[in-house]
Formats: sequence, structure tokens, C-alpha cells
Amino acid sequence: MNKVFKTSILLMAIITMLTTNVFASVGTDGNSSTEEYSELLPHEIKSDTATERSVKRGDFFSRADVVISNQGNGDIGALAVAYMNYNVDEIYITVYLDRWDEETEKWRQVDYYDAEYYADDYPDGLSEATLNITFLNQERECYYRLRGVFSAVYDNDYEGFSPTTAGIWID
Repeated sequence: MNKVFKTSILLMAIITMLTTNVFASVGTDGNSSTEEYSELLPHEIKSDTATERSVKRGDFFSRADVVISNQGNGDIGALAVAYMNYNVDEIYITVYLDRWDEETEKWRQVDYYDAEYYADDYPDGLSEATLNITFLNQERECYYRLRGVFSAVYDNDYEGFSPTTAGIWID
């Protein structure tokens, strides 16, 4: 009876550990890449592009671009493009919109957008993924930037990039 009781307790503990969800949180209190430096561009500059390229030959991930643009009236354009050297199995793109906090002199995340692309949805192959969105009605008279997080999976191998634009003035 004692052995059965110990075994049941052990099994319940294992089942509990296997079914417990783990959540990760990306905050704006210094625990994310909002701490990364970005130049604040002159007010007359209405867009900026950041590119990150592969430095090692033979990688399947060629390049990642993220472009921020002032579309007027507090609307901010976000274009993110992932370029592969050949067709891959999956591509993931997340674009974070950060606003410059003059008081603390730090970037603060204010919005984001996620997109997923799977080879099954692209009969001609998945070698490029484009995300083109607009963050509507943002606070005006502030600097904003984009941080892109790009990842791709090919044959159970993973690669990723994370370019960040400079800050542009949204009026």
C-alpha cells in the first residue's frame, strides 16, 4: 500500500510538471531590447531602414530589412522583409514599435505585430516573407523606431536577425 501511494504521488508530480505552462514576458523595464541604442534623426527625415546581413557563408537566412515611415496623422508604416538564400520551412517576423521617452531618455515599447509563414502555404517555395502594416493613431510629436525580430527554420535548424531602425519624428 505504501509503495502504491508513493508511486501515485510521483506520477501526479510528473504529470503536473509536464502539463504546467511556462510563460515568458518581455517588459519595458529594461528586460528587453528596448535598451538598445538608436539615433534620433532630424525632424525632416520621414523614414529609416535597418538591415542585418548574414556574415557567415552558407547560411539559409540572407538578410532582414525593417523600414519605418511617417505616414502622417500619427500613422506609422512598418515594412519588414526576410530574405532567404533558398526555400525554408518556416519564417517568423515580429515588429515592435517603440516610442522615445524624453523624461527617462529610454525607448518604451508601445505596440507590436507578429506574423508567421509556413512552406505548406507557398507551393512555389518560401524564400522571402514580407510584412507591411500601419500602426494607427500613435501619439504625435514624438520619436518612434522599429525593432524587427526575424527567425527562420530549415530542416530543424534555426537562424535569426534583429535589426533596429533609428528614431524618426512623428508629427
